[in-house]
Amino acid sequence: MKFSELLDLVHVPGGIPESRLASDLALVTSGSPDLVDTALFTSDPAELAAGYASYRPRPVTAVVLTSNEEERIARCLDALAGDVDDCLLIDSGSADGTVERALRVRSDTQVLHAPWADDFSRQRNLAFDEVPDGWLCHVDADEVLTPAHAGRLRRALSVLDYVLPDADFVVSPAIADVGDGPVYTNTQRVLRVDGPFRFRGRVHEHPYGPDGHAPARVQVDVRFDHFGYLPEVIEKRGKRKLYSRLGRLAWTEEPDNPKWVYYQVRDGLDHRSASEQELRAAFALLAAHTVDTVPVGPPGYRSERIVDSWSLLCELALGLGEAEALGKYTALLGEAGRTVEATYYRALAQSSRLLGRLSALVDEIASVQADEEPATRHLMARLFTLQSTLALASGRYETVLPAYRNAVERGGGQSVTEDFRMLGRVLAELPHGPI
Repeated sequence: MKFSELLDLVHVPGGIPESRLASDLALVTSGSPDLVDTALFTSDPAELAAGYASYRPRPVTAVVLTSNEEERIARCLDALAGDVDDCLLIDSGSADGTVERALRVRSDTQVLHAPWADDFSRQRNLAFDEVPDGWLCHVDADEVLTPAHAGRLRRALSVLDYVLPDADFVVSPAIADVGDGPVYTNTQRVLRVDGPFRFRGRVHEHPYGPDGHAPARVQVDVRFDHFGYLPEVIEKRGKRKLYSRLGRLAWTEEPDNPKWVYYQVRDGLDHRSASEQELRAAFALLAAHTVDTVPVGPPGYRSERIVDSWSLLCELALGLGEAEALGKYTALLGEAGRTVEATYYRALAQSSRLLGRLSALVDEIASVQADEEPATRHLMARLFTLQSTLALASGRYETVLPAYRNAVERGGGQSVTEDFRMLGRVLAELPHGPI
């Protein structure tokens, strides 16, 4: 039996005997194709369940990088109480009460004092020399395990150890930015101490194998809430500037690695305030360092952001009105299997052009009003009816009612009235009622 087949049985009534194995396997949501193809040591689900009942999992150690985190560290560690056996604090010179608060929450917390060297990977990799066995779960001090998911991390790692004891992979819990922010699923934060993977990159660090290839991954239904990207936190702690500076340093060290150009443009450019000149410069820089072919094989240290660069180029091309470039990069996104993004950017560009044309028609109709004669009054009624509809469709809301009134004065407007009725019924079905 393959691992994928066992995961499928979780969703088949009676496929796996009701057991600890069945409930823990349900926490595994997906895995890399090569990993789920792994053959298990037995094809009998009942035998697997019986063995797992007495299985003793490996220990789990929380690894937390800290620097003046006294306001956050207690909440972070307290939430992990039921999921980790040990805690390793890698502190880069906190001048506040970070360490003292951590020890109050967990008196057995191990503290490693490691001066900051502008390198997140270096800090994370120190844990491999400090922890002798089991799993390393890298958690930032501003991340808190969701209360409803307490206990899930330990269970997910335990069952993965049991069914895949010899496989090399990393585990990705979900991390959700609070405040309606995105949810990140490919986090790659949990890995075995004795595995081959180590973190690389001064910033935006992820684990890689010795050859630079990204590891096989498993995603689990375990969620952390991340408070670090709230606007006030970013401003107070200067995160944007830090990440941009580390990205520039990494680019200086690896000028031929295109991922650092991607990060420089993504992190260093504020799309809301950037001038057209800045946007064009960013687009030209990123395009010059991005290949136009879909990477072969699994993503690696150098190639992992190529497809993401195409997506960012689409975003810039939209703002700049570069239709040819948008067509090029949406096609590449489609070839790479990112069809949702490709469709989004194409649809946005096409709808923008269509709305622009509709808006132009609204103005064109207004321009002939002065030429109205008694003989054309009925046609003007139709034109004003059409103008009201086009104004509604193109977002020219200030024109909708004046055009409608002009149409009614000339005996028209019936279709607009019906449109209003339909719109009213739609608005009434909104979750919060009419607005």
